[in-house]
Order: sequence, then structure tokens, then C-alpha cells
Amino acid sequence: MKRSEVMATARAHCAHCHREIAWNGNPHRPFCSLSCRLIDLGVWLDERYRIAGASTDSTPRDDGYADGDG
Repeated sequence: MKRSEVMATARAHCAHCHREIAWNGNPHRPFCSLSCRLIDLGVWLDERYRIAGASTDSTPRDDGYADGDG
């Protein structure tokens, strides 16, 4: 099987509902539909997805300098 034939039949799974989808020719990839795209966007907008990292101290400094300036 040629590489172009493999790419033409590439399959993946929807990033939201995990249904199997065709990758090539799918305008909504990595999602299966506009609905899954909009649901995922809503999760981002509601800030329910988080990127792990060190917590930051949000208390203001009293030395007259902003964080990182002094």
C-alpha cells in the first residue's frame, strides 16, 4: 500500500466523544462534528481545562516593586 493510500484512509478518534472519524477531508478535525467542537470550546471558555504548573502567589508585594522587578 502506498503512503498516499494510507493517508487517504487515515482514521482517528474524536477528541471529545471518542467516535472514530475520517481524518482527511474532515473540516472539524480533531472533532467529529461542529457540536463536539463547540462543546470543547465552551469547556475552554469556562476555564475547566487547566494546565498544571507551579502556583503563583497573588498577594501584592510591599517593597514598591512588581514581581520580577526587584
